[in-house]
Parts: sequence; C-alpha cells; structure tokens
Amino acid sequence: MTDQMVTLSYLTLLIILKILMLAHAVGNEEKENEDVTCRAPNGSPGYCLLYTECANLTNWKIQNNIQTSNDLNKMFCQNDQVHVCCNRTNYYFSDTNYISQLNPKGLAILEEEKCYRLSGDRVSNGKSVRLGQYPFMALLKYIVEGRQFLCGGTLVTSRFVLTAAHCKTDQLFSVRLGEHDISTDVDCLSSSIRLCLPEPEEYEIEEIFIHPQYMNPRLTHDVALLKLKREVKIQVHIRPICLPISQLVYDHSDEIQYYTIAGWGHTENSYSTNVLQHAEIPHQPREVCQKIFAESGVNITYDHICAGGENRIDTCKGDSGGPLFATVPFKTFNSLIIYRQVQFGIVSFGLTGCGGENVNAAAYANLMEYMPWVTEIIGNNT
Repeated sequence: MTDQMVTLSYLTLLIILKILMLAHAVGNEEKENEDVTCRAPNGSPGYCLLYTECANLTNWKIQNNIQTSNDLNKMFCQNDQVHVCCNRTNYYFSDTNYISQLNPKGLAILEEEKCYRLSGDRVSNGKSVRLGQYPFMALLKYIVEGRQFLCGGTLVTSRFVLTAAHCKTDQLFSVRLGEHDISTDVDCLSSSIRLCLPEPEEYEIEEIFIHPQYMNPRLTHDVALLKLKREVKIQVHIRPICLPISQLVYDHSDEIQYYTIAGWGHTENSYSTNVLQHAEIPHQPREVCQKIFAESGVNITYDHICAGGENRIDTCKGDSGGPLFATVPFKTFNSLIIYRQVQFGIVSFGLTGCGGENVNAAAYANLMEYMPWVTEIIGNNT
C-alpha cells in the first residue's frame, strides 16, 4: 500500500471514530473508564481507551509503524471500533511524543551509524567480559600521577564519546578506545592461543560539551559529550553503541527489568581492575533512590534511572561516565524485529563503600531525557 493510501485510510479511521463516538456516547460511561491492557500494532504495551482519551492518537502512524489497512484495524480493542489500544505513558520519558523532541540532523547522523550488533561496572563483584565483547567502551585518560584512567564513557559516533559531566576536569586529555586489559599492549585470548585484538587507540579531545544545567555537587544533568580531534575508524574492537533513537526502543524501554553495567573501576576490595568487567543489576523504582539519597540533598526525578542493590553488585569509583545498557527491540526489517544493546543511562553517583555488605541502588543519568540535547550537540557540531 502506498503512503498516500495509508494516509487516506488513516484519515478515514479518524472520521469513523468520531462518528462512532457520537453514536456510543450515551450509556457507556462505566465502560469508557475501564483501563484494559492490550498490545498496539507495533507490539508495545498499551491501554484500551476511548479514542478521545488517547493523547498520542495523531502520532499513531509513526509510533505504530502502520503499513497496511490491517494495521489500522489492529488499533481497535473491545470490538466496538471506539476503543483503541493507546500507548501508555513511558516510565523513562515524560513526553509521549519522544522522537519529535530529537534534533533531526543529529538523529539522522545517529541513524547512519552502524552501532554494535549483538555478538554470538568498576563493576563491583562483576565478571570479566569476553575479548572484544563491548567495542563501544571508552576510557578517559587524565594527566595525573598514578592510574591515569579515572572515568569511562561510550563511543556513540565516529567523532563523539558520551560520558558524565562530573568527569570533566582540566587534567582530562584523551580517550582510549578498543581496550580490554589495561596491563597489556595487545589483548589476546590467552598466552597459548594467539587470537588477539588490534591494539587499542587513543584520541585527543577537540572540545568538551557539558549539559548547560549540570549542577555539582548535586550531580543533576550529569551528561557530557567529548568531540574527538579525528574521526574514529570502525574496527572489530571499536564500534559505537546504539542509543535510544527509535520509537520501538521508546515503547519497550519501560519493560526492562535488568540492565548491564561495564567498566574498569574498583573491585569490592577497593582494588582497581585492569580487565573490563560487567554485571547485571535490577531496575529499581525511583522512590528507592530518593530514599537513599534524600539526606544528600539530591532529588531523584525523571533525570535519573535507579538501579542496583542486589548481590553486592555495584558501580564504583572509576566507572563514572560508563554505560547502563540493555538488549531491547531496536528496529524492524521485513516484519522482523532487530534487537540491539542500547544505552539508557550514564553512571553518575552512588554511596561510598560500593559493593559492600549493605550495597544500595545507584543513580544513573537517564539518557532518554537528554537525547534532545545529545542529538542537538551532535547535529550542530559534526
């Protein structure tokens, strides 16, 4: 079906809905107020609502990937052609019209990136990752005595690395990509099996963009972008992570129960690790973090994701700026759903003594709230 025919069918649907609404307006008050769970045409969860109560009705063609007249019919629920399956309000992004908030030029650049496909924190109490498992991981290098890698980050385009705003200091000098084991020049599978990655690469920083509303020490709006002086060549061990840039990601983001964290930070014994670590942590209600950080004067809002507090697994000093990510539906191709590892958060702050007996959840910058700013910076500076 052509776009013109779909548009015509879509307009016809709206007209039919309005007519049927008038016909069913009397005597259905109790039924109209019932919330019935359902699935929208794109498979995302929703509520079966009277069409006038669905705020995103006019955006359905984009949000639900409407291709045919059958897709239009799938919107109806309760078999009365008055109630429709309305996408519920997303837990992570307060504005249901998510994609329209993103900078078009920046969005186009991110869509062109061949972000990491799935293969076959410090993370306290985490496990070492497989060689080259997370090619999007970045290490921030500082001109200081002792250990020079003090923060993490993620490669998001061939010119930009995403990190936390509080990682920016006058000593921040460069970014290392393609690293696995800091203690070796070349990372190999084992000493006996010489299956090795190419050497890691270092890139000097051309410009640092800090979110204009960043506040320290409260660590709100804790987001930054580092523009590299030269373009990154995509290789087997260096590749951007996927960001939440599709409606499909938006629709499924509030279903995440566990995230993955990764980094080279401190271990449970406060020793730094040379090998990249990773672990899974549970998503927690924001109220959990609000209770934990209330005494510190930090207000947990939509700007944060609350996660962790299980099995002594935590992010620690040295993990700041690193990713909180999960595997979710990313896009569709010939009716198939393509999954990707998508970054949803940035390691921001937690309590001292991470990974101890009484480990608590930590707060992560909620990337979906900052994607309008991220796409604007990338779009205007690439």
